[in-house]
Amino acid sequence: MLRPAFRKPFVLILLLVMFIPFVQIFAQDDEEWDENITDTEFLFGESKKEILSQDYYTNGDLKTGYFDESPNVYATFTLYKGNSYAFVIGAANNLNNIKASFYGNNFVENLFNDEIEVSNYKVFYITPIHNGTYYLKVQSFGENEGDGEWMYYYGFKQNQ
Repeated sequence: MLRPAFRKPFVLILLLVMFIPFVQIFAQDDEEWDENITDTEFLFGESKKEILSQDYYTNGDLKTGYFDESPNVYATFTLYKGNSYAFVIGAANNLNNIKASFYGNNFVENLFNDEIEVSNYKVFYITPIHNGTYYLKVQSFGENEGDGEWMYYYGFKQNQ
């Protein structure tokens, strides 16, 4: 039998050991990640599956940001004749749709120009007829509050 001097610390340790697992389980349930279609990481994962199934390669170099930082996003790419490219542009947590445009030849040649719905992505396929510099523009339609988020990345494959 335990002596009374040891009984209090033993009971305290026993209660702590019993209580700590309950706290951890409760915290895990409370902080469980809920997959949300308005999240750019989710859009990236879904769109990556789509382009990989069509034999495009991507290094996963995802670019993201918020429209409250700038209403327009620009990116420059060097594309090569003989390759096909898949450009993925997405919008998450936006109040309005966004517009994606892709240009070649110093913004003269418009290769695509389309609207992207909220919490969604689109894949644009391009096979350039010449090597050169191409430009992507992602434009906000007036997100002036909230956290309108954009994302883009690309994949490519060599044509035979």
